[in-house]
Amino acid sequence: MKIIALGNRNAGDDGAAIAAAEQLTLDATPPPEIIFAGRPGTGLLDLLDGNEPVILLDVVQGSGKPGTITTLSLSKLTQRLASSPQTSSHGFGPTEVLSLAQALGRTLPDGYFVGIEGEQFQTGDVFSASIQHTLPQYVSSLQNLLSRLK
Repeated sequence: MKIIALGNRNAGDDGAAIAAAEQLTLDATPPPEIIFAGRPGTGLLDLLDGNEPVILLDVVQGSGKPGTITTLSLSKLTQRLASSPQTSSHGFGPTEVLSLAQALGRTLPDGYFVGIEGEQFQTGDVFSASIQHTLPQYVSSLQNLLSRLK
């Protein structure tokens, strides 16, 4: 199992997935690898292995109320590309990368996307009130998912 946290620590709420990954308590044996990938764009393809389950963490923008947590299987995430303009705040985010991987004939890994709706993305490392309030719940939902996947 691999956890890939996406985002930018210095762009307001965009750092929430990274902050959540830093707060995870990893009691699995062996513990999952955590990769702090920043904003890899298509470089995310190089971090995905079709034979290794993955949990992608990211902040999303424009899909709901700030602080809303969304958990989707990776296969459902790719289906959302057709029905919504953007799942990520990163120009070329996880949905687009997974769709590109499919188009290239790559095997998608099993796993999940866990996103949290951001509100402000200005320069700086301060989270909006919505993210500050919901971050503990985001971490808890990630812990629950990891426990279920053991």
